[in-house]
Order: sequence, then C-alpha cells, then structure tokens
Amino acid sequence: MPVYLEFDENTSQFRETSKDTSDDTILLVVDEAQKKLIMTVPPNISMITRRAAERQARGISKSGFLCRHGGRVGRGHELEVLGEGGQLPERLLRSPREVY
Repeated sequence: MPVYLEFDENTSQFRETSKDTSDDTILLVVDEAQKKLIMTVPPNISMITRRAAERQARGISKSGFLCRHGGRVGRGHELEVLGEGGQLPERLLRSPREVY
C-alpha cells in the first residue's frame, strides 16, 4: 500500500496524509512495490515552492521518511516529478538579446 505525503508550504516539510489526490498542494506518493517516489505538482504552484518540495523529496530518497507507525519508507527510491506547476515563465526561457 502506498504512503501519501503532502507538502506543507508553511514548514517546507512533507507530512503524512490520508488523501490520495490534491488539487492545491504538492503530493508525494511513496510506492514501495516499484521503488518510486512520485511527486505531483499542480499548475498553481510557484517555482520556489516546487524547488523546495523537490529538495525535500530528494532527501527522502536518500534517507527515507519516518512514518507515524515508526517505519521508514522511501529510502533508495527513484524520484519522478509529474505536473506543470513551478515551471519558468515563457518570457524567461528566451534570451533578452533575441527580443530586440
């Protein structure tokens, strides 16, 4: 059974949750069967929040996440990021020299 972690923007940490979908927050699914961390980023999330969540998720892939039941999950798993949130704005993808 996968473990669902929700990113809290106030503390910049993941916390365990019971919901498996979220439209307004970043959700990290720890799938022990496939050895994957699947992070879903909604479109309304800023780039700063996405990068903070991604750093935390990479930390979980290195040392794991301590669950309420006392077990540690996610250690050695591969991180996969899904969703369009937190991307660079289109105007920043072009060089300023190309504009003139």
